[in-house]
Amino acid sequence: MKKKFGLLTMNMIAEKIHLIESLSSDQKATVRLLDRVIDCLVEDDRRKLARFRQTLAEFERTHGMSTEEFQRRFDSGELGDAPEWFDWDGYAALTASIEDKLRQAGIPRG
Repeated sequence: MKKKFGLLTMNMIAEKIHLIESLSSDQKATVRLLDRVIDCLVEDDRRKLARFRQTLAEFERTHGMSTEEFQRRFDSGELGDAPEWFDWDGYAALTASIEDKLRQAGIPRG
């Protein structure tokens, strides 16, 4: 699922890219600049993933089950409504969301 941006946000992004293009006299430099921005965004997502995966591993150690097993049992109602289960479910969802975003963008898993 692709994230949808509001028209205002997309227009702002397009304006910024147009400004970069108009200020740059070197297309290769512009591409390098945009590549660096993309690299920063990917690195930020990879740092988040590392933190989220570490948190998931802590939940798994604490409760003696994989995140996949937890999600199956939680979704079926077997585990109840303890706040910690909702935290675990949230971290699993955030992790999956970032992984999906990077995969859809063609970014190798890191």
